Amino acid sequence: MIQRIQTVYLALVLILSFVGLITTIGEYTVAETVVANFTAFTFRADEQFKLMDGISGPWCLGTLLILVMLLSLMSIMLFRKRMRQLRLTIFSTILLVGYVITYAIFAYFYQLKLEQISPKDIVPTFHLRFVAVFPLLSIIFNCLAIQGIRKDEALVRSLDRIR
Repeated sequence: MIQRIQTVYLALVLILSFVGLITTIGEYTVAETVVANFTAFTFRADEQFKLMDGISGPWCLGTLLILVMLLSLMSIMLFRKRMRQLRLTIFSTILLVGYVITYAIFAYFYQLKLEQISPKDIVPTFHLRFVAVFPLLSIIFNCLAIQGIRKDEALVRSLDRIR
């Protein structure tokens, strides 16, 4: 199981998703001061922007990451059933693409809301955290795992033909 390279790729997806789940993924700053940030489940604003408290947090980002983690773990455990492992990895990749799109939508939405609430001379700017790149890396690792699974399946089928 561990000697297969796609297992390593899927384990990296699992680790990157977990780190993305527990850390801050974006922040809004005004003059080098962080006034708001959001994680995979919460949005927290500074005292100056307390009107943002009524806005729900980005809980769907956390839900998508948890699903990706579960699918990656299931894919690692299904190393003998390569076609099912392939389908789960493809579905995990689709969820990660959905995560990236949802992340962009939330970042834009929160930016608009902060600009509406803030005074005219104070305009918060959005800054990506390094962790925001992890879903893109996970998509790449999933694609590499898909290639490895397909190679394994082709090898097994060619060996079945020889018998």
